[in-house]
Amino acid sequence: MSDPFAVDHRVEDDRTDAARGRNADEFDKSYWYSWRFLGSMFAVGVAFMGGIGGIALISPVLGDINAEIGPSPNINWVPLVNLCAGAVFFLLVGQLSDIFGRRWFFIIGSVVGLIGAIIGATAQNVNTLIGAEVFIGIAVAFQQSFFWVVAELVPMRWRYIANSYCYLMTTPTSPLSARVAYSFQQYGGTWRNSFYFLIAINVTSILSWYTFYHPPTFSMLHRQKLAKDLFFTFDWIGVLLYTGSLCILIFGINWGGVLYPWNSPAVICTMVIGGVTLFGILPMYEIWVKRRGKEPYLPLHLFKNIRFQSAAWNTGIAAGVYYGFGIVFPQIVQTVYYGRGEISEYDIGTLAGLVPMCFVFAQMCHGPIVWFTGPKWAMIGFAIIGCALLTAASTDLNNRALTMGLIIPGAFAMGIVESVSITTSTFPLRSQEEIGQGGGLSGSTRNFVSAIAVAVYTATLGNRLLITIPQNVYPVARSMGLPEGSLESLSNALQGKGSYDLVNGLTPAIRAAVQEPYRNAFVGAAKTVFLVSLAFSGTAIILSFFTTENDESTADYVAGNIHGKSAVVEGK
Repeated sequence: MSDPFAVDHRVEDDRTDAARGRNADEFDKSYWYSWRFLGSMFAVGVAFMGGIGGIALISPVLGDINAEIGPSPNINWVPLVNLCAGAVFFLLVGQLSDIFGRRWFFIIGSVVGLIGAIIGATAQNVNTLIGAEVFIGIAVAFQQSFFWVVAELVPMRWRYIANSYCYLMTTPTSPLSARVAYSFQQYGGTWRNSFYFLIAINVTSILSWYTFYHPPTFSMLHRQKLAKDLFFTFDWIGVLLYTGSLCILIFGINWGGVLYPWNSPAVICTMVIGGVTLFGILPMYEIWVKRRGKEPYLPLHLFKNIRFQSAAWNTGIAAGVYYGFGIVFPQIVQTVYYGRGEISEYDIGTLAGLVPMCFVFAQMCHGPIVWFTGPKWAMIGFAIIGCALLTAASTDLNNRALTMGLIIPGAFAMGIVESVSITTSTFPLRSQEEIGQGGGLSGSTRNFVSAIAVAVYTATLGNRLLITIPQNVYPVARSMGLPEGSLESLSNALQGKGSYDLVNGLTPAIRAAVQEPYRNAFVGAAKTVFLVSLAFSGTAIILSFFTTENDESTADYVAGNIHGKSAVVEGK
């Protein structure tokens, strides 16, 4: 029986022969070690390094940043706007680059990332830093599109290995991000060095894209169509509806229990408007566009593709572990382990990056693993392992050895799930010439689910602290004479949301006495975060069973190629 989701190599007749995909044996062997091909692979990797570093280098030291240029209750928006901007622009980048060609899109993407890094390096307040992360988040949609850009350049059988290489390129800004960020701060004197590092990476990325990356141009993709006609007939209303609803929904979820109560009009209205538009009005409009014979912004056929959808959603669910625990676990290290004198100041940077290190090391290893297991059983097996271990990590956070012993293999397992899922999402497409469209939707789904996960984890921690701090800290403060009206200010100061100078009646003795009760309160709150992770990792297990093995008949197919004198394709 034929595979209903098997790759269709057919493309529209408007393409030139050189812009069509072909089997690997049709390429001259010199192509694979030409400077344009190898340089393009380097450009993809260094761009990915910059994209992931925009959040990975900043998240571990958010508390220190807030202390210097804050304090501000909006500090949690720094990682969230990054994820939100990426979620919005991923699909747009994929769709437009499929139509108009990719080269200048990725050059411009790194320019946007450079602008964001410059703003971040010079930020004097938290709101400016949030603005910087908006630019960096937009750039993420270009720079973290590595998984389908690389997939387009290599034979399909090598996609997992090629993506493992890309993850390896992110070593200083992802697995070692916390260690690098703390070293920049400890030995360089400021967290701004992380942004200076990103400036250098983005400059290198721009030069690499410009010099090496020469995929098919618009004239090669469209022999009989004009760019202006395709631009003005593009579904811009669909873009507006998708962008607006996605942002509103993510903001509403993040506001709940943090800036406003869950039953407040601000939260209810944003979640209802965003949800109804995203899951109701937008699909109906896109179906109407399709029936009129036009191409909708949302690739509706991909929503009927169970293999694609299971992989795309699993990517976001597993990535939520990376982003969520990458924010929460450094706080555990700082508050619980360092606060009790169990570790040195130097160790903070290493342990704070434990989750990213394990997660990305797994991503580096996913290629060889899939080579032996296949994508389906790799996703199922590691999802079960990750779910069990990360949930069990809630047992006793005070026991550092036990907690780390569970988190290390748990994060590694979820890293395998994420990387296998995101690469697998590039296989079951209607046509590999639409890989930007499929990759864009997959990347958008990833960031959307990750943003929800971050909002859920941070809201869970914040809401639980509203309960555990009064239970543990307030009785001690009251017994030592702190006025009732100062308790809330004390709570904010302990969490880094305010200054101790603003707590009326606070004495050095009271401040010292409440530190241990606060650590106990934090342990109780953080424990719930690990339990909540079960909702995500458990869903990952279920989705993994909807994945199937890839079609071996297409293993040697190459969806695209790089052009130039040193990259001549036979039969061009």
